[in-house]
Amino acid sequence: MKKLLLLILLPLLAATTGCKKMIEKKIEAELMNAITSGAWYVEHYRENATDITASFNDYEFRFQRDGTVQGLRNGHEPDKGTWQGNLENASISALFPTATDPLKKVNGHWKITDSYMDYVEAEMSIQGGKNILHLRKK
Repeated sequence: MKKLLLLILLPLLAATTGCKKMIEKKIEAELMNAITSGAWYVEHYRENATDITASFNDYEFRFQRDGTVQGLRNGHEPDKGTWQGNLENASISALFPTATDPLKKVNGHWKITDSYMDYVEAEMSIQGGKNILHLRKK
């Protein structure tokens, strides 16, 4: 009887697991589409207790599916970097290797605290406190 029950449950479990993976892949595809379509800007940036949002007024960001990102600023060559998102731990990492202030303040590993299709709120622990970043889709 146990063998019969096991033979019935194993295919059912396998089908459920496959369905879960399919749903996860669909969610991942939708999120990737939201991130990589259009441009993003810094709606708010707080470095510890200091609001430095105005430093990013001329910037917009374009994320690509291949893991590259451009920091675009009016009248300047784009700053090129890389990004990587992680759904499992709700985080995103960014690196602009040749960036100067303020763009280099985006470099690092950010924990996503809230998000929707047109905004992302994230924080990054730093020595002596944390940085808060809010990105909004244009």
